[in-house]
Amino acid sequence: MTMSHLPQASRRQALKFLASAPMLPLGAMSVSSLMAGCATSGASTAPVAGAMASASFTSMAAPTLANPAAMAATTVASSLKVGGTTQALAHQSFFITGDRVPDGHGGTIVAGGYFDIVNRPIVDKSVAGKERQFFSDCPDGTSLLQLPKTTVKGIKGKAVFAVVQFEYVTRDQAGAERYGTLPSPMAVLTLDQDQATGQLSLVKYHNVDTSEVNGLWITCASSLSPWNTHLSSEEYEPDAFAVANDKRFKAFSKSLFGDESVANPYHYGHLPEVTVNPDGTASIVKHFCLGRISRELVQVMPDQRTALMGDDYTNGGLFMFVADKAAHLSAGTLYAAKWTQTSGAGAGSAKLSWIKLGHATSKDIEKLANTLKPTDIMEVKTTDPMDASFTKIQYSGKTNWVKLKPGMDKAAAFLETHRYAALKGASLGFTKMEGTALNIKDKVAYSAMSYIQASMVDGSTDIKVKPQRRPERFGRYCDCQ
Repeated sequence: MTMSHLPQASRRQALKFLASAPMLPLGAMSVSSLMAGCATSGASTAPVAGAMASASFTSMAAPTLANPAAMAATTVASSLKVGGTTQALAHQSFFITGDRVPDGHGGTIVAGGYFDIVNRPIVDKSVAGKERQFFSDCPDGTSLLQLPKTTVKGIKGKAVFAVVQFEYVTRDQAGAERYGTLPSPMAVLTLDQDQATGQLSLVKYHNVDTSEVNGLWITCASSLSPWNTHLSSEEYEPDAFAVANDKRFKAFSKSLFGDESVANPYHYGHLPEVTVNPDGTASIVKHFCLGRISRELVQVMPDQRTALMGDDYTNGGLFMFVADKAAHLSAGTLYAAKWTQTSGAGAGSAKLSWIKLGHATSKDIEKLANTLKPTDIMEVKTTDPMDASFTKIQYSGKTNWVKLKPGMDKAAAFLETHRYAALKGASLGFTKMEGTALNIKDKVAYSAMSYIQASMVDGSTDIKVKPQRRPERFGRYCDCQ
């Protein structure tokens, strides 16, 4: 962030404020670049001494065709006001995905580049003579963080780290769709922050080795945990009952393992957690005990035990996890919300209660994921079996008839979470439940839906409200105290 012309006291206040805020998900940008930037406004304001009392942002009008150039690039016309100082905001790129950037060892690496299970570059061979490493065109969830001590070489100011996950690549060079067919990359950027100006510059790009967690499935939103780790996501978990005919999942397995049949669907749809090391590298684990869902942004509460989770799905649910121990997501209890509707007007209103799905450790569920087949857990029919032992549920926009195998409650709760939650009576009718937020002062948590449609409006579940699909409805919040 470049704040070179701010009065020194105000600059420090602004930096302190911004350092406490997570970076916005980068997939929402108009180009595949990382952003860092504050440009200077023309305002001349005296320095403000003492602690920052307030900060606010000014809005900007959305670009229109009156200025086509502004729609073809990242455009910023907003500003930040800290105390009495107004700072115009701007966009600066560290790099564009596909660029070669420093790897911290005297060499370079392709930004946003894809790697297989043994960390070899995955090559796009779709156009003869133009072979190149695949790279993402959709950087997404990012966490900006600092460590008390760092050992990265080449830092002149202060080291700042950005953990960046790359959701997908849209197409190969020949134009064929490649969404979801490659393992999502993850990177740690080491940034050097000039202590006089606040400007950030890229020193090192480290590709996170995800082989120990069997690679990553479609990583979308993320958050920074209260204990300074990056909480990732794996949305649109593959349906374990349908992988035999799932061309996308087979292509993913081929890209990652070199074999269409190797990838296990039960290894994906969990919560990856990344810990940054002082040297700008990182370690990663997958927590298998928070439910296998189309996970989006996870918000951990101040108790460092309770997590509210987004579920970007048709027939999705509102899920909550309570860890056994603060700052450790490796064991705990999973809940799903029951929506008792009181009004269907607009986006609707309801009373929420919580249904306990089960308690587990990540190690226990990972063992089950390694050994069980979907038919070991439950029977699933897509047409009515005319058998009263089956329960009719809604799953991914379709009707399923489900029968749980004896003794398989725990496996179902954590590996077939959507189906099991519906079976237990939770409200699995939400759509596009992508964002979560928390007002700590008022003790209110929020879950945001980008679209209210399909299973929320068709009366197929206990949720039935009015469609909300217009752009101005984006981010309508569902109060879930």
